[in-house]
Amino acid sequence: MYREKRIPILTFAILFALQSTAGFAEPKIGSAKDVKNNVQGVVSGNSQRLSKDSEVFTNEVVRTGAASLADLVFLDQTTLTVGPVSEVHLDKFVYDQGGSSGSVVIQATRGTFRFVTGSQDSKVYQIKTPYGTLGIRG
Repeated sequence: MYREKRIPILTFAILFALQSTAGFAEPKIGSAKDVKNNVQGVVSGNSQRLSKDSEVFTNEVVRTGAASLADLVFLDQTTLTVGPVSEVHLDKFVYDQGGSSGSVVIQATRGTFRFVTGSQDSKVYQIKTPYGTLGIRG
Protein backbone atom coordinates (compact mmCIF):
# COMPACT_ATOMS: atom_id res chain seq x y z
CA MET A 1 0.00 0.00 0.00
CA TYR A 2 2.85 2.39 0.80
CA ARG A 3 4.40 1.66 -2.59
CA GLU A 4 1.13 2.53 -4.41
CA LYS A 5 1.12 6.06 -2.91
CA ARG A 6 4.75 6.66 -3.74
CA ILE A 7 4.36 6.16 -7.52
CA PRO A 8 1.81 8.99 -8.08
CA ILE A 9 3.83 11.35 -5.88
CA LEU A 10 7.03 10.52 -7.76
CA THR A 11 5.25 11.00 -11.11
CA PHE A 12 3.89 14.37 -9.97
CA ALA A 13 7.35 15.48 -8.80
CA ILE A 14 8.94 14.55 -12.14
CA LEU A 15 6.25 16.37 -14.13
CA PHE A 16 6.64 19.47 -11.95
CA ALA A 17 10.43 19.46 -12.41
CA LEU A 18 10.11 19.13 -16.19
CA GLN A 19 7.53 21.92 -16.35
CA SER A 20 9.63 24.33 -14.27
CA THR A 21 12.77 23.80 -16.37
CA ALA A 22 10.81 24.34 -19.59
CA GLY A 23 9.75 27.75 -18.26
CA PHE A 24 13.39 28.87 -18.16
CA ALA A 25 14.03 28.08 -21.83
CA GLU A 26 15.21 31.02 -23.91
CA PRO A 27 13.30 31.91 -27.08
CA LYS A 28 14.70 30.88 -30.44
CA ILE A 29 15.96 33.90 -32.41
CA GLY A 30 17.58 32.27 -35.45
CA SER A 31 19.87 29.53 -36.64
CA ALA A 32 23.40 28.79 -37.78
CA LYS A 33 23.59 29.06 -41.56
CA ASP A 34 27.14 27.74 -41.66
CA VAL A 35 29.67 26.60 -39.06
CA LYS A 36 33.32 25.75 -39.56
CA ASN A 37 35.44 23.85 -37.05
CA ASN A 38 34.94 24.48 -33.31
CA VAL A 39 31.93 26.68 -32.44
CA GLN A 40 30.24 26.46 -29.04
CA GLY A 41 26.90 27.88 -27.91
CA VAL A 42 26.28 28.41 -24.20
CA VAL A 43 22.74 28.98 -22.90
CA SER A 44 21.92 29.01 -19.18
CA GLY A 45 25.26 27.36 -18.40
CA ASN A 46 24.68 24.51 -20.85
CA SER A 47 27.28 24.28 -23.61
CA GLN A 48 26.72 22.58 -26.94
CA ARG A 49 28.65 22.35 -30.15
CA LEU A 50 26.95 24.35 -32.91
CA SER A 51 26.61 22.89 -36.39
CA LYS A 52 24.81 23.93 -39.57
CA ASP A 53 21.09 24.56 -38.89
CA SER A 54 21.56 24.61 -35.08
CA GLU A 55 19.10 26.97 -33.41
CA VAL A 56 20.39 30.05 -31.57
CA PHE A 57 18.63 31.65 -28.62
CA THR A 58 18.33 34.89 -26.67
CA ASN A 59 21.08 35.16 -24.03
CA GLU A 60 23.28 32.65 -25.84
CA VAL A 61 27.04 33.11 -25.90
CA VAL A 62 28.64 32.02 -29.17
CA ARG A 63 32.37 31.16 -28.95
CA THR A 64 34.62 30.23 -31.83
CA GLY A 65 37.97 28.48 -31.67
CA ALA A 66 41.08 28.97 -33.78
CA ALA A 67 40.38 28.78 -37.54
CA SER A 68 36.64 28.62 -36.76
CA LEU A 69 33.69 30.59 -38.10
CA ALA A 70 29.94 30.88 -37.44
CA ASP A 71 27.40 32.45 -39.82
CA LEU A 72 24.18 33.15 -37.93
CA VAL A 73 20.87 34.29 -39.46
CA PHE A 74 18.18 35.77 -37.21
CA LEU A 75 14.40 35.77 -37.67
CA ASP A 76 14.47 39.26 -39.25
CA GLN A 77 17.17 38.15 -41.73
CA THR A 78 19.94 39.93 -39.81
CA THR A 79 23.23 38.13 -40.38
CA LEU A 80 26.11 37.87 -37.94
CA THR A 81 29.41 36.27 -38.87
CA VAL A 82 31.59 35.48 -35.87
CA GLY A 83 35.29 35.18 -36.73
CA PRO A 84 38.03 32.96 -35.25
CA VAL A 85 38.80 33.12 -31.50
CA SER A 86 35.78 35.33 -30.86
CA GLU A 87 32.95 35.60 -28.37
CA VAL A 88 29.56 37.24 -28.90
CA HIS A 89 26.65 37.41 -26.45
CA LEU A 90 23.20 37.52 -28.04
CA ASP A 91 21.66 39.74 -25.35
CA LYS A 92 18.24 40.65 -26.69
CA PHE A 93 16.16 40.02 -29.77
CA VAL A 94 12.62 41.34 -30.18
CA TYR A 95 11.26 41.06 -33.71
CA ASP A 96 8.51 43.47 -34.70
CA GLN A 97 7.53 42.65 -38.29
CA GLY A 98 5.31 45.66 -38.75
CA GLY A 99 7.07 48.54 -37.04
CA SER A 100 10.06 49.98 -35.27
CA SER A 101 9.43 48.73 -31.73
CA GLY A 102 11.75 45.72 -32.04
CA SER A 103 15.13 45.51 -30.34
CA VAL A 104 18.35 43.72 -31.19
CA VAL A 105 21.25 43.97 -28.74
CA ILE A 106 24.48 42.05 -29.27
CA GLN A 107 27.56 42.22 -27.08
CA ALA A 108 30.85 41.45 -28.85
CA THR A 109 33.30 40.77 -26.02
CA ARG A 110 36.31 39.57 -28.03
CA GLY A 111 37.46 38.90 -31.56
CA THR A 112 36.00 39.85 -34.92
CA PHE A 113 32.52 39.88 -36.34
CA ARG A 114 30.53 41.12 -39.32
CA PHE A 115 26.99 42.36 -38.72
CA VAL A 116 24.40 43.11 -41.44
CA THR A 117 21.01 44.42 -40.33
CA GLY A 118 17.81 42.69 -41.32
CA SER A 119 14.29 43.84 -42.10
CA GLN A 120 13.64 45.89 -38.95
CA ASP A 121 14.11 49.65 -38.65
CA SER A 122 17.85 50.36 -38.43
CA LYS A 123 17.42 52.21 -35.11
CA VAL A 124 16.50 49.02 -33.22
CA TYR A 125 20.00 47.52 -33.62
CA GLN A 126 22.69 48.02 -30.98
CA ILE A 127 26.13 46.43 -30.78
CA LYS A 128 28.06 46.68 -27.54
CA THR A 129 31.84 46.26 -27.43
CA PRO A 130 34.33 46.59 -24.57
CA TYR A 131 35.18 50.05 -25.94
CA GLY A 132 31.73 51.50 -26.68
CA THR A 133 28.30 50.91 -28.17
CA LEU A 134 27.50 51.08 -31.88
CA GLY A 135 24.08 52.15 -33.04
CA ILE A 136 22.86 51.78 -36.61
CA ARG A 137 21.44 55.00 -38.01
CA GLY A 138 21.33 54.61 -41.77
